[in-house]
Amino acid sequence: MEIHRRTTRPPSSNNENDNSASNIIVDLAQDGGGGSRISIKGTPSTSKTTGRRSTVALVSVAAVAVLLYLISDIASSKSSDSSLRRSSTSLNLPQHYPTVKPEDLVAARKQLSQLRDEFYFRYGGEEMAMKMLQRGLRTFEQNNSGKQNNDEYGGSIRATANRFLSAIVRHEASSTSETSSTQQQLQQPEFVMAFAGYSVTVGRGNHLEQSYPFVLEKILAPILELPPLNIKLTVRNSAIGGIPSFPYGWCLRNFLGEDADLVSWDYGMNEGNGASGLESYVRQSLTLPKSPLFVLLDIKTRPRLDLLQRYVNLGVLPDPIALGGKDAVDPLLLEVPENERPVGLQKWDEWGAPKGAPGQSPWHAKKMEHELMAWMLAMRMLDALDMVLNMMEQDVDWRVPILALLEEQQKRGSSEVVVLPPPVTDVSKTGVPSLLHGSESTTKEWHMGRISCRTSFLPTISGDLNSIVESGVTVDDADMLQPRDDALFDGGWVVDVGKLERETKLKVQKYGGLGYIDMKTALYGIPTSGTLKFWLPYEGSSDPVENASASEYFKAVVVCEVNEKRGDKECNMVSDLEFRVGDAAVPRGNVLQVKDVASYLKKDICIRVIIPKEAKISLKHGSSDVGLALEVRVSGNAVTRDNVHNGLPENGEEPERDADFALTIPLVPAFIAHCFTSSSSSSSSGGGGLSSAASVPRFTNRPFTRMRRSAKFFRQL
Repeated sequence: MEIHRRTTRPPSSNNENDNSASNIIVDLAQDGGGGSRISIKGTPSTSKTTGRRSTVALVSVAAVAVLLYLISDIASSKSSDSSLRRSSTSLNLPQHYPTVKPEDLVAARKQLSQLRDEFYFRYGGEEMAMKMLQRGLRTFEQNNSGKQNNDEYGGSIRATANRFLSAIVRHEASSTSETSSTQQQLQQPEFVMAFAGYSVTVGRGNHLEQSYPFVLEKILAPILELPPLNIKLTVRNSAIGGIPSFPYGWCLRNFLGEDADLVSWDYGMNEGNGASGLESYVRQSLTLPKSPLFVLLDIKTRPRLDLLQRYVNLGVLPDPIALGGKDAVDPLLLEVPENERPVGLQKWDEWGAPKGAPGQSPWHAKKMEHELMAWMLAMRMLDALDMVLNMMEQDVDWRVPILALLEEQQKRGSSEVVVLPPPVTDVSKTGVPSLLHGSESTTKEWHMGRISCRTSFLPTISGDLNSIVESGVTVDDADMLQPRDDALFDGGWVVDVGKLERETKLKVQKYGGLGYIDMKTALYGIPTSGTLKFWLPYEGSSDPVENASASEYFKAVVVCEVNEKRGDKECNMVSDLEFRVGDAAVPRGNVLQVKDVASYLKKDICIRVIIPKEAKISLKHGSSDVGLALEVRVSGNAVTRDNVHNGLPENGEEPERDADFALTIPLVPAFIAHCFTSSSSSSSSGGGGLSSAASVPRFTNRPFTRMRRSAKFFRQL
């Protein structure tokens, strides 16, 4: 079976420069009650992209990568009336649904057994392979319930099994009596695994299809297709090289999709050894409609593992998984002569891409390590599928409890807030705690508001930044890998990429692109670029009218820049950008740096813009939709495109080793969001920009060997 790579791109806007999409996040502030769930609609394209960025050097260009605004929903704060909730379609099973045939159970179990045998063969026999699995994959069980668990594999396996069964029942309940048998065959239940993370998950140094998410797809898809499962497996690798967990974590619907049954993040070699970023990311993932299974790509960091165990004990995360890689392998095995090793450990030191391709760095996983990671995760899924078959065989009414679970899930999803226990870590000093952890309702409950996001980064499912651009962007059809002429920036913001991104992508092109689809485009601006105008739609459950006070419905706006190193004269978003919100000027003192969270290479990249009291709600031009106007202008006289040197490492690779995390955007904001709290990043290049971009290392003026030595240090944190 071929491995299918994901090629979804953000929906295009009316502008021709749709590759400049940035990220915009919308978070609904809720004090209680419910409201309608927000959906960001877009028409995904299937064309594939390999990467785009301009080679023009940027020094102090203003850059905005993420824009968030928090919605204060007056109606929901006063009432929890069901009218504030979006009506949901009731789930009803058809009168006649497929029965499980004994021969199908036998055939499916045979295939499961054969896959396990292949795993044992690849990794030195059952005993050796199982020891690898124990070292390389960790699961979590509740340890505070005081109840005896009689499940053969534990409660977490049952929870994962229920996810597969839910996919089947959800599909059956959505089918109508008018659906023909042919349509039913074409419209299979779908199980979506959406992976996120850094360049390790992207598969740098290898081909994209050799990354562990797509290897996992190759292993599992044929099994899930078999009756009585008949499930279509969809795997998305939405990882982006050089992007931290935030602001990415505010845009999970954009990158991973609202239909995700499994999500992940790669913390193995980035973002220090703390758990605050992980907790915020997990809480954001739990706001997705299916509260997906969470996979942590980190098997060693104790604070993160303890955080997952804490959430399991609280009953919030039923089946998280911590996944490792080469640490699962006994080092002595790799000292055995190549031809005497188990098949899965042969060619262990070889990359999947041709020698010399970008990304072949010590911290990236090679081809066979990706395969090991995929096989370990597949073995966990096989245990869940074993239980699925047992439940189907032992209880003819197995659909009844699953339907009850789905109804509870639907009820939970119909609310605009998700109720979670109090957070464990402290993010009060960030300036945006409610955007990360939600808002306290009682001593035992916190409410997570819905965050809406728009972004220009790729790959995404929905939420194109261009969809909220009203004016101020220069239309340019040139290839994103070609440098932009200075004249383009006079009179308009320009969709572009940073120097590091461009040079890395050009190197990748020499090797055929390697299938990579991630890219960090942004809107870049300088003082002569003029005003960039956005219109942020109100997506709460209240019904504001034109000219109403914006501060009653929107609490804050957050803007983030990309994480690119552009020298000592780089743009400062706090001092070099001017904002107007709701037709009211924002005082300089109301633009505040967001601390610690959304930072990369020790640089904070987001700012919070407080909504002026004079700001008013407005109508979108040519429609009756209400929202908030936002204008951004570069005011710093020192913001130019001259004399910028990104200090690329010798091989042009993306630096991704530091204790901090952030998003960088060269010239234009990449993310815009509505939320309780919003954050924005400062620009890293020479102009002002709204977009997302990869960060450039702070080690750039040192020899690359020094940078790699520092990278090794951070990996040991």
